[in-house]
Amino acid sequence: MAKHHIEELEAKKRMVIIDGNNVAFGHLNGKMFSVKGLDLCIKYFKRLGHEVTAVVPQFRLKKHQSTDYVLLEKLNRDGDVTLAPSKNLPGQCSSTYDDRLILSIAEQFDGVIISNDNFRDLLEISTAWRRIIETRVIGYTWVKDCFFLPDDPYGRYGPTLQQILNGKSV
Repeated sequence: MAKHHIEELEAKKRMVIIDGNNVAFGHLNGKMFSVKGLDLCIKYFKRLGHEVTAVVPQFRLKKHQSTDYVLLEKLNRDGDVTLAPSKNLPGQCSSTYDDRLILSIAEQFDGVIISNDNFRDLLEISTAWRRIIETRVIGYTWVKDCFFLPDDPYGRYGPTLQQILNGKSV
C-alpha cells in the first residue's frame, strides 16, 4: 500500500470522547468510579490510533471520589482526561452537566462518544446534537478488565463500528 494512502486512512480516524463517569462506573458495575477502567478504555482507543479524551467531573480528583485519584491526576496531566468544571462551595459540590460538554466536544471535533447513556434528555437541544446522538454514540461492555464494543452499535441496518470510528457514518 502506498505511503500516502496509509496516511490518508489514518487521518480519517475520528476523535474518541469517553463519557468518563459512565465508563468508569460501568467497569465496577456501578459500585465505584474505577480509574483503572477509565485507563483501560483510554489505552484501548489509543492502541487503535485514535486521539482520545475522557470527560470527567473535576471533583473526581479529590480523595475518596474514585478508586485511584493519583492515577486520575496523571491521566489529566498527560492530556487524556478533560475535566468538567465544578464549583466547590461550603456545604455543596456541583458539577457542570458533563453530558453537555461531551456532546460539545463531539460536535467541535467530529468525534465519536463512548457511553451507554442514550442522551435522550439532550436530543432536542440542536439538530447537530441529535445527529451525533443518533449516529455516533457507541455503547460498550465490560467483562472483568476486558473492554468490548459491538460491531453493529446501531443494529443490523445502522452504520458499523468501523464506519463510525473512521468517519464514514451517515
